[in-house]
Amino acid sequence: MDSLQREFAAAQAQFQSLEALRLVPETLESEWTRGRDTYLAFLVPVDDPAAISHLRAVVRQIEHIPGVEPYPESYWHITVKGIGFEAETAERPNDVGRRDFDRIALAARRVFEAEPAFEVTLGHANGFPEVVFAEVWDGLPVRELNARLLEALPDLIRYPFDGEVFLPHVSVARFTSDDGLDELKTTLSSLRGDEPGPGFVVSDVQLVRAHLSASAPKLETIETYRLRPA
Repeated sequence: MDSLQREFAAAQAQFQSLEALRLVPETLESEWTRGRDTYLAFLVPVDDPAAISHLRAVVRQIEHIPGVEPYPESYWHITVKGIGFEAETAERPNDVGRRDFDRIALAARRVFEAEPAFEVTLGHANGFPEVVFAEVWDGLPVRELNARLLEALPDLIRYPFDGEVFLPHVSVARFTSDDGLDELKTTLSSLRGDEPGPGFVVSDVQLVRAHLSASAPKLETIETYRLRPA
């Protein structure tokens, strides 16, 4: 699991201490958009059949809990780096104008082409205040990609969870109410006794548009970057 073990354990302890969840209207997918509906990001899609089967099993354990809204399978991914809201010109904070977009895409290609492919493993179910997620073990290369992008593009927006604290994960559900918080805590705690999921090779990263709406974001692939063969 490499050195991320303690960080996942800390996230689990924090979740168990929560008195309230961070609901959809308070997240990037809703309130932060302020009328904007397209968000750009680099991510790794989860399309490995064994990994999908493992995540389905996790979702089956939580989907009945009040206030838990599973993401569709087409949304399952490992985020590498959020970029910002797509715009013709960057007039507001977190906007990415057309000129900046082209420059970011080019710099990202150079970063990804220099980094080797690697294998990750889906670990235990866990929770952040805004989502239920599956841990990504052996995920330090994902954190490294995040850091490399920040180094190559120093003007790229840096979120509090980027860089040395970036914690690779796959979000599988978000929250619409606090009604099932106690049951969710109990369920996630019990799931941590299960065996971890399968491993799979990460050989490319996608640049995507996340189309935001009242429903779960829909991902549109703009470009696929191949990592260097290991």
